[in-house]
Amino acid sequence: MDIINKILSFFMGLIYLPLLIAEPLPDPLVLKQAMDMADDAQHYQIIEAQASIVEARSELERAEASLGFRAQLELEAALIDPSPIALDQSSNDSHVSLRVIKPLYHFGSSTENILAAQTEQQALQSHLPFIIGQRKVDIARQFFEVILSDLKYAWDNESMAVAFISYEAAQDRHALSQISDVDLLESENNYIDILHQRQLSEMNQRHSRAILADLLNRPDELPSNLKMPDLDTSQKLLPEYSVLLEKVLQANPQIKLVEKQLEAASQRISAAGNQFGPRLDAEIEVSEYARIKGSNDEWRAQLSLVIPLYENSSIKKDVSRARADWMKLRAKLLSIKINLRKRVLALWQSINVLSQRKKQLQTSQEFRELRLDKSRALYEMEVATNLGNSMVAISEIQYKQAKNNFELALAKMQLRLLSGDVDLLQ
Repeated sequence: MDIINKILSFFMGLIYLPLLIAEPLPDPLVLKQAMDMADDAQHYQIIEAQASIVEARSELERAEASLGFRAQLELEAALIDPSPIALDQSSNDSHVSLRVIKPLYHFGSSTENILAAQTEQQALQSHLPFIIGQRKVDIARQFFEVILSDLKYAWDNESMAVAFISYEAAQDRHALSQISDVDLLESENNYIDILHQRQLSEMNQRHSRAILADLLNRPDELPSNLKMPDLDTSQKLLPEYSVLLEKVLQANPQIKLVEKQLEAASQRISAAGNQFGPRLDAEIEVSEYARIKGSNDEWRAQLSLVIPLYENSSIKKDVSRARADWMKLRAKLLSIKINLRKRVLALWQSINVLSQRKKQLQTSQEFRELRLDKSRALYEMEVATNLGNSMVAISEIQYKQAKNNFELALAKMQLRLLSGDVDLLQ
């Protein structure tokens, strides 16, 4: 038995090996590659979504089972003292019966429950791409955060280098009594502050990568090199807010899901109310008896129509609960629409503002590049020593441009997702 168990364990390990060993992350990691990992079946958000679908499927199976066949075997062992006038004087009065029952119709209740379960399962299955889309947006946001942390570190590193050179020059001048103690301390304090900021930026580089690794479901594999994405930052005109909002309200996956759940809830209200309706069952019974009696039937087929005459409080309770569930879903739908109006307005305004900001940053970059060229020329002629400040200004504008472009891309992605479009990298 030990050998058999070891062999079974070995083969089971081979079956689950692909789930335990994943391919290493690409180096460098590209945005599309990261976003394509959003549907990882082992991530908890996908597992939760699949669990909801499985739960809805089980509810459908339960509803369908109410109209399915039921077969039962009945065994009865009995000893009796037969009547003196009985033809069979044996004492064994045992018998066995096979009974098959098939509900034919429950006048609406079973059918409504089945339709409700089907509606909810299909709605949850259709909603899965939206959940994956939300994960794609989260991954893209954190992907951008990692790149920004690298750009911020480069900016702070340039600033620290300039501050250190300035502090060394202040020390030399102080030694020659050209500046006071206060001026020297001011220069040192400025350098220490910038050094501290650079240390924080260095910490954020690792922290942002750890969050991205968790989103990719690779907590033990921090991505090192990320490729700067080529984003669509074209200045496309957005439609008017009212037109855009109407499109979102018609195509939004969250609204569609809750509308389908409302439809299922209405069907469950009907099903709860129809529990009091008549029920029609078909039944076939085959029996074998130990004693021979004239009243024994070897087989029997019958139709049973049950008509309730009194409605108890449990049915009223089921109807009230179903109505309460419908009301909660109705309130949820209204809440989603209110939040969507605010969200769409915020995104619409952000895209317009960020698009204008992109033009301003482009002008600023051109100015700072010209100033860097001028500072480099003056430095080579030993006329001025502000080359370091000009390089810091370039690092700063690169960070701000990337941040603006990333925020613009994220706003567009979110707007597409809210409109039901799961192709986020258009």
